[in-house]
Amino acid sequence: MKKRLIFLSVLAAVGLLVWLLMTKLDYNKIVFVLPSSERASSPYYYEKDGDFFLARDLRKGFVKLGYTVEYRFREDYEDLRLGDAGNVLYFKGYYNFEHLPDADENDGRKRVLYLYYVEGLHSEIFAEVDVVAAASRKFIREVVEPTGKTAVFVPQFTNPERFKPVEKEADKAYPVLFVGSDHSGFGRKSVDYAVLSGVDLSVFGKFWEKTLPPEVLRGNFIENKDLNRYYASADIVLNDHREDMGYYGFVSNRIYDVTASGGFVFTDYLPEIAEVYGDSVATYKDYYEFREKIGYYLAHPEVRAAMAEKAKQITLANFTNDKVARIFDGIFKNIKK
Repeated sequence: MKKRLIFLSVLAAVGLLVWLLMTKLDYNKIVFVLPSSERASSPYYYEKDGDFFLARDLRKGFVKLGYTVEYRFREDYEDLRLGDAGNVLYFKGYYNFEHLPDADENDGRKRVLYLYYVEGLHSEIFAEVDVVAAASRKFIREVVEPTGKTAVFVPQFTNPERFKPVEKEADKAYPVLFVGSDHSGFGRKSVDYAVLSGVDLSVFGKFWEKTLPPEVLRGNFIENKDLNRYYASADIVLNDHREDMGYYGFVSNRIYDVTASGGFVFTDYLPEIAEVYGDSVATYKDYYEFREKIGYYLAHPEVRAAMAEKAKQITLANFTNDKVARIFDGIFKNIKK
């Protein structure tokens, strides 16, 4: 009997401690757990990393809604130190989580996983969050929902305060532009097609030295703050999707960045792009269609201008950081703890 009373007392004390910790959580605070690194030597260094810029833009949307947002990086995974933040948002970028850092389902925090990249994904981590937010309805339908986990469609997005139209600049007015790296070493579809088509192509990105002639390469990197100036000045900006992303319909955020900048984007066909943009975003299904269309669009600047303006309005109405922050705000507020 005495041992039982001691056990119940300890249990009550633990319960009280958990309750006290939970009551101290601030649900107006959110921690972004990023795949980016704080080490300048890392290829995923946050000041040059797409995941970080995506997070930084989303943070601005959350701040407008009254949230306080903090970042955690790869170096923090072993000791995340969430403090009194009541919300945690995990970004699945170029990092293969086998288990999400500090995913204690009993600590009263609300946890959401944001999927916009699926290579190396371990679906077991769905069980470690309250909600999966994915930038693909098909992925939600075919992969997440069969696990029984609550899922919400949250697209990628742009920040129109950064990606905004500017006057064309002569030194950035490339006829055909691609900005991106060849991480795989096997090239990129749009770049391969452009080379085969013989168009005046310019490429900014890393790891192209073995696959592209030097006269095509213009640099390894464009500062993120300057991207809109290149997008707005080029005649055509190329885009393509990885095979797995294209299969599930994860639309590249380059589509949103280029169109918000007033640029003309030419991308591989996805039904998800056509569904939203109609004929305002130029697409190709194979090399022959690419070659035919790129020649036409280069010869018809008035057509490009009209399409770009229509696409810009669609992007600004549907795919901004403020709009996506409001979607996440609704997700977190609907999680009951």
